[in-house]
Amino acid sequence: MSKLWLKLERAFLYYSVRLFRIRDASELVARGFALGVIVNFFPTFGFGVVLSGFVARLLGGNMMAGFVGGATLTFFWPFLFYFNMLAGGWVLTAILMVEPAMVEGARAAALLWGTAFMIGALVNSLIIGGTLYIFVRSLFRAYRESGLSALSRSLRRHQGRAPAPNRPVSAKSV
Repeated sequence: MSKLWLKLERAFLYYSVRLFRIRDASELVARGFALGVIVNFFPTFGFGVVLSGFVARLLGGNMMAGFVGGATLTFFWPFLFYFNMLAGGWVLTAILMVEPAMVEGARAAALLWGTAFMIGALVNSLIIGGTLYIFVRSLFRAYRESGLSALSRSLRRHQGRAPAPNRPVSAKSV
């Protein structure tokens, strides 16, 4: 379990350093990161990280920030799926006044289920994407230089915590 936690920490530090090293306007970096994260709310069938960079570039954001944003939530897909269904179900029942009992047949229920997912994905991506855009833009503007130096110090400390590699014992050392 500690090796897994160490790998997760290193991945977070790695992507954080990559994000803070981008030499672009804070608005473009924030737009790219937010658009990269938004891609994770939709089913991309394993191409989310690749698509996130290209979507960010297509919509005027920084491509590398899009890749970093797309990689941040890749492993949380089951939770995002669940939140999409919750938000979509809430919108369908509370705002659009559609009840599952109103739908007849198996195909209609599946259509309602898919509609709930897509509406939830749109709602969640707009809310989370907008919030991340504002957060990353203000963070990048205010703490870029100091954040990069703090991350570099943290990476140096992390290198000292690395587990020793398994090396075979040679005949000379015995």
